[in-house]
Amino acid sequence: LLLTMNGHKAAVRAVAFSPDGKQMATASADRTARVWDAASGKQLFELKGHPHVVGSIAFSADGGRIATGCQDQKVRVFD
Repeated sequence: LLLTMNGHKAAVRAVAFSPDGKQMATASADRTARVWDAASGKQLFELKGHPHVVGSIAFSADGGRIATGCQDQKVRVFD
């Protein structure tokens, strides 16, 4: 075990690493997505505004944006 990230209040549904491997993003049933420093495990920020479970997450190829998929059948893109 290398790191454990704590912060979500419900099950983690998806995980993605940024293209450079420096950040990790998680999607959760707690209706949030979070971005973490992959080396330290420290939470960098939280992506709010999802009305339902966040089931998928991905970084853009350049790492500048994050897309989330929610059970409300919408995709949200954050920069």
